[in-house]
Amino acid sequence: MGLITKGMGVILRNRASKKIFKEASGLQHPVIKSVKPKKNLKKRREDFEDIVKAVDKYGKSGKSSKIKRDAAIKVSKVHDKYDAIKASGKK
Repeated sequence: MGLITKGMGVILRNRASKKIFKEASGLQHPVIKSVKPKKNLKKRREDFEDIVKAVDKYGKSGKSSKIKRDAAIKVSKVHDKYDAIKASGKK
């Protein structure tokens, strides 16, 4: 009897979800058509690898992963500023 009850619960739940899906199918959802990658990905990756090597070589503390993460965020911000300045035409 328990198996039948569980089966009916699944059937009823599926019916309810079908009803909700049909009602919501008229809604428009945004569709991602393209993604613009960051510029200078090779240079960004090289800088990140340099940071990781330096921290692994000289930073033997337990906080090395935090140092790597914080440094990567700072370097990324520097790259973003550089790209913004370069895009605006300033030197």
